[in-house]
Order: sequence, then structure tokens, then C-alpha cells
Amino acid sequence: MKRIFLSLGVLVVLASCAQPEKTGFVNNSELINDYQGKLDIEDKYQARDEATKKKSDSLGQAYQKEVAQLQQKLAGMSEQQQQQAAQPFQQKWQMIEQQMKADQQTFQTEFQTEIDSSIVEVVDFVKDYAETNGYSYIFGTSDASRSVMYGKETNDLTKEVLEALNASYKEKK
Repeated sequence: MKRIFLSLGVLVVLASCAQPEKTGFVNNSELINDYQGKLDIEDKYQARDEATKKKSDSLGQAYQKEVAQLQQKLAGMSEQQQQQAAQPFQQKWQMIEQQMKADQQTFQTEFQTEIDSSIVEVVDFVKDYAETNGYSYIFGTSDASRSVMYGKETNDLTKEVLEALNASYKEKK
């Protein structure tokens, strides 16, 4: 009987000595939106978007100029002659418009691909951070998706992880 109590006593002592699992949480939105890698991608594509808008504005002005010239040219023509004269103009601008749409679609695809890659980088970094620093769990939360309803301020790792993430990005850059 003493052995049973002694064994139970040892188990209780061992159980009470077990380390609790280390957990924390990060604000996903803040972490991703303030990640310098993502900010650099946005800057890169914003500059490219501005150049595309300038090109589009320039093409729009050229189109207006050609329309004015074509209208003067068509003024004294019959309806059939007007249609024949306007057809190359319409085809030209349809091709330009199609090219601009294709360029915009390519732009959006490339941008989204790079943004998605930066999000994967953040997720991978958090995983490595957790393993390196002995965390069993790091939960993610945001205003849009509350997976952590409450967490002690001391368990909020957002700033700490963001600083480490941006430092790691600078080293790679």
C-alpha cells in the first residue's frame, strides 16, 4: 500500500514539474502589412502602375487627336466612305486597347504572385521563430478573423516577430 502512495506521490511531483507549453500570438494583419518585404513589393508595383497610367493617358490623348483629325477627314464623305475610312482607325485602337488590358492582367497576376510569396515568407518565418524560441504554438489573429479572443499583452509577439522578420529581410536584401 505504501508503494502505491509513494508511486502516486512521485507521479504528482513529476506532473507538477512538467513545463507548460510556451504559447504566443501575433496580429496577422499588422505583421504582414508592416513587413518590409511586402512594402517593397507594393512600392515597386506602384511605380510600375504610375508608369502604366502615364502611358494610358498619353495614348488617350493621341486617340483624341486622331479622332479629331478623322472627323475632319470624314466630314465630306458619304456614309459608306466614312465607314471604310474609319475601319483601320477602329482596328488600330481595338488592338491597342486589347494590349493594354493584357498588360494590366499580367501586372495584376505578377503583383498578386509576389504578395502571396511575401505572405508565405511571413508564415515560414513565424514557424522558424517559434521553433528557435521554444514556442509550442503561435496563434494568428486580426480584426477580420479573431482566432484569439483574448491574450495577455505579454503573449503578444507581433512587434517582436515583426522586428526580427524585417531584420532578416534586410540581411537577405
